[in-house]
Amino acid sequence: MAIAKLPTPIEALPQLAPNLWVKRDDKSNTLYGGNKVRKLEFILADVIQSKKKKLLTFGAIGTNHGVATSIYCLQIDIACKLFLFNQPVNLGVQQNLKLMHRFNAELVHKGSVLRTVLAYYWQKLRQQKDTYYLFAGGSNVAGCLSFVNAAFELRQQIEAGLVPEPDIICVAVGSSSTLAGLSLGCSLAGLKSKLIGIRVAPSHIGPIPACTRGSIAKLQSKTYQHLCQLEPSLKKDQQLPEIHLDDSHFGSGYGRPSPEGNWAMQIFEQTDVKLDSTYTAKTAAAALSLCAAQADKNILYWHTYNSADVSRLAERADIDSMPPTLQQFVKAPLHERSDH
Repeated sequence: MAIAKLPTPIEALPQLAPNLWVKRDDKSNTLYGGNKVRKLEFILADVIQSKKKKLLTFGAIGTNHGVATSIYCLQIDIACKLFLFNQPVNLGVQQNLKLMHRFNAELVHKGSVLRTVLAYYWQKLRQQKDTYYLFAGGSNVAGCLSFVNAAFELRQQIEAGLVPEPDIICVAVGSSSTLAGLSLGCSLAGLKSKLIGIRVAPSHIGPIPACTRGSIAKLQSKTYQHLCQLEPSLKKDQQLPEIHLDDSHFGSGYGRPSPEGNWAMQIFEQTDVKLDSTYTAKTAAAALSLCAAQADKNILYWHTYNSADVSRLAERADIDSMPPTLQQFVKAPLHERSDH
């Protein structure tokens, strides 16, 4: 099924740095874009092929993955259920909660990360035949394959002269599949670009490794083995690319703004590239730092946020019909925070 508007554009940003380009995955769909749309194009095709009628996933109360999944599940009549854990509340979190409810997702507030993860895996162990179980952030083999495909899309844009081959590609990493897929894809596509993932989410979700070099390498390996089954000419013992994960921009926690991220948001106001404090501001700050430190290198910042204006859609949500434990976050003044 085609839900992503591909290829997404590449733009130079000389007003910010002479060696900086941006891959605009925020424009992957005019309704709701971002890197999750690429993943869902492959994931939902897998759901349909598997003849599932329901999808269960999880994330924070302001999860972009949850918004995208609820929107595109509704389009194909797949029932979407989300287990949610707390994060600091801001306008974006409130808007995302409204959107998930607006697009008919069944929202189940679990509170802590540990309770959320345990609930998800308990349901997965039960293996209801009509349900597709999707790890947070859309991180499974299907989601990873979408970014293998994205690397070949990038190679075509390089060959078309739209961007020089990047020396470094900088991308946000929350749940592994974007970095795992791009690293593998660039290797298979013959690109020499170094992929650097900027960790913007906790390394573990409860006891489960979610954003570590090991978890990313494991998903990359599973994806490559899947490709080997599809294409027998691939070498099963092929050495896979090294995972480069930068932990230095995580700041004080998931969903918490960082000084460097706030600085990047101010710098990017010169462009029409919209950043968010949780993911892309921290990653953009890393890209700007790389541009300054390695002025002789071409840096590509892979922008993963949604740029479509969804504020009017969010305001159509019937807040009073939302689960009471989630209404508190939507109705809370923005100076109040939920950290526990």
